[in-house]
Amino acid sequence: MTRFCTIPMAVAALATAAAAQNLGATFLNTVDGFLEVPYSPAVVPQSGITFEAWITYDDATLPTGWRYPTIMRQGNSGGGSENMFLRVDAHNSGNRVLTWKVVTATSQVNVSWPFAAGQLLAWTHIACTYDGAASTMFVNGVPVASAAGIGAPIRDANTQTLRIGKGDDIGTPMEVWNGSIDEVRLWPFARTQAEIQATMNQQLAGVPGRVSTWNLDGHAFDTSGGQHAAVNGTVAWTTNPLVLAAPAAPTAIGTSTAGCLGAMALAPTCMAQANAPFAWACTRTPAGAIGVFGVSLGTLPQPIPVLGIDVWIDPTVLATATGIADGLGTMRLSFPIPAGIPAGVSFAAQTVVLDPCGAQGFTASDAMSVVVVP
Repeated sequence: MTRFCTIPMAVAALATAAAAQNLGATFLNTVDGFLEVPYSPAVVPQSGITFEAWITYDDATLPTGWRYPTIMRQGNSGGGSENMFLRVDAHNSGNRVLTWKVVTATSQVNVSWPFAAGQLLAWTHIACTYDGAASTMFVNGVPVASAAGIGAPIRDANTQTLRIGKGDDIGTPMEVWNGSIDEVRLWPFARTQAEIQATMNQQLAGVPGRVSTWNLDGHAFDTSGGQHAAVNGTVAWTTNPLVLAAPAAPTAIGTSTAGCLGAMALAPTCMAQANAPFAWACTRTPAGAIGVFGVSLGTLPQPIPVLGIDVWIDPTVLATATGIADGLGTMRLSFPIPAGIPAGVSFAAQTVVLDPCGAQGFTASDAMSVVVVP
């Protein structure tokens, strides 16, 4: 049985690993090895998804035969068990097609991108999104393939693990990746092209709002959401040329009041930097619900109770904007940071949503505080 570090050990390991830079996980398709994240609803978000990673892939050394080198897969008990995956469909004839698959309760959505021999030998950023309306693949921040969605969330049909670097165990190790993977991230909503471009060259950690970030700097910890992975088999930690900035992440403040879908949460869509396409995303709201974003210059040390909700932002300097949740229950407020805004300016936000399960028909998210950096 896999065992994880105790909390003090994990904290110490993270502190030590923080000094490690330019490392990533390297896999060989002829050797069994992968990172495995225990099941949690957080790794199968029902409010949409963005999965992204920096990768290299060596198609020249891939053995012959049926091969499906996999970057990520959730649901690994065999054929048809997957809820989502991102892999190369190499088949038996040397095909080079990167496929992003999302499975819903009634159907599936596939997005495929053919690439040239040797094209992924250089470090390449891959991002894949799904919001119910569409599924899209981005390569180095540019959309390369898309397919219409079917309006339903990702299926969460089992309590199986999420794997990084391998798919299922059928024909082990035929689904092991053949290259390197670094800076893996999972966001519980679909991000825009501009948001993906804004953070693809950043190393993220401490991102609130059910975001997971596996930096893979010699460790398999989730430095944001706590969905830590275990190393299985042979995984090498190897140096790479990626040089990524490390901006400060926003801070979550307070707690959400319970609604029909449980606790809502605010997440940033990117970091709060000058000339950035920043937005707040509130997830796990009822689909199509109407809400109000409150934006202030600060937060409160203790909440103010109003209409059965807790208000965590300072009401003395306040602006509001309405929002409507999409079909998967994500509500956004675009808040682009102007190019000339001084560094160090802080903002705080919180969402209040009309929710029949709230104490008086309302639900409030936690709050978030952001500090603008250059």
